[in-house]
Amino acid sequence: MNKDQSYGGLIFIVSVLIFLGYIVVALTNGGLLVFLIQIVVSLAVLGILGITGWIGWTMLTTPPPAPLEADLGQTSTTATSSTSSASGSKSDEKN
Repeated sequence: MNKDQSYGGLIFIVSVLIFLGYIVVALTNGGLLVFLIQIVVSLAVLGILGITGWIGWTMLTTPPPAPLEADLGQTSTTATSSTSSASGSKSDEKN
């Protein structure tokens, strides 16, 4: 079993244990369940905000890519000149 499979198995086992824990708490003590749900929802919101902040920071600090218009302009000029020279040589061959 490689490293990724080991991590996947660990994540699966932890998830099943937490799932079973929620069921046990829900069946035995309703007041504690509300507290657990509040903790999980708070962690989920903080996690989403953390990921959103990380994406924003990455977008802020990453330099913009080079413009593609300059490359396309040079390519079309080269293609036009080679096309016109090729057509000129064909007209010379016909005469």
